[in-house]
Amino acid sequence: MDDDTQSLIAIKEELERISSRLSKIFPQTHPQFDNVFEDLGAAGYYLREASYRLESALKTAQGDSAVSSDNLEFEETQPE
Repeated sequence: MDDDTQSLIAIKEELERISSRLSKIFPQTHPQFDNVFEDLGAAGYYLREASYRLESALKTAQGDSAVSSDNLEFEETQPE
């Protein structure tokens, strides 16, 4: 696994932790829940969307790495 892939995974995991922390700070029983519901809902939505986008980028990066590795192996095995 290369540094780019590890960085994407770390960012995705951090977004998931932030989302979890937000829901723990303002559970439905919190006295200000109604006041922050819309904003926190939007923040949660965008955190999830960012996480999905990072997952997509991660799959693309891993796919590109595999293709690059396959191409190198192919080039090395070609007769001259």
